[in-house]
Amino acid sequence: MGFMDDLKFLWATVWDPERNVKRQLDFFGALKLYYTLAFFAFVAYAVIGSIAVALGTYAGAIAAPSFPAGVVESFVSSVSYFYIIAGGIGFFFIALPLGLAIDALLYQIVARFFLNIWKGSYDKTFAAAIMGSFPILLLYWLTPVPFLNGIFIIIAPIWSLIVLVIALSVQQKVKRLEAILALLLVEFLSVLVLLLVGLSLVSAIAYVVGGVTNQGVMSFPWQSISSLVHGLVTNSTNTTVVP
Repeated sequence: MGFMDDLKFLWATVWDPERNVKRQLDFFGALKLYYTLAFFAFVAYAVIGSIAVALGTYAGAIAAPSFPAGVVESFVSSVSYFYIIAGGIGFFFIALPLGLAIDALLYQIVARFFLNIWKGSYDKTFAAAIMGSFPILLLYWLTPVPFLNGIFIIIAPIWSLIVLVIALSVQQKVKRLEAILALLLVEFLSVLVLLLVGLSLVSAIAYVVGGVTNQGVMSFPWQSISSLVHGLVTNSTNTTVVP
């Protein structure tokens, strides 16, 4: 399939996932499809973001000083342009596909080996995860625009979840409730792990702070030195000098 065919597939899948998520893809086929669509999404995001910076309406822009400062304003605009390009590259071509691969692996481990919900391969789960990202790729250009970025934050995750559930159920040939069960369990375990890590960090920080409070900064023996100085002063006071 060509570039335009992939775009048509994205559009059709977003609006009618039930009919279009049946497409069979192996891991590299799904990855190739993703990067083709991610390029389109990145270009749209970069163009809209650059226009928003030029118009001074970019939602993530750095505030410039209120006094006239042409050099500073130019620098702020340059930073905003750089943020759009670098942030877009990092998100579309590194963070999002890596996150999808990890999510698909977690879904596969939980659903196949723990819940025994499906028997299909990881390729099918990864393909479903890629299709679930289509609403994000389609709507991410809204994020640089004030007010519209709020619409993206509300709509895109819900829409992606719906497509993901349908894609998982079709690709792995299971009921939608079973696909939802696998997703919920993965999210629950993820939150539990984050909670345990957070509690461990809090406990470690509390232990260090408690040690500093009781022993002194970096456990420096201030009390021992204070006692030594007090003893020297007392001895010198009690000493009688004989002429």
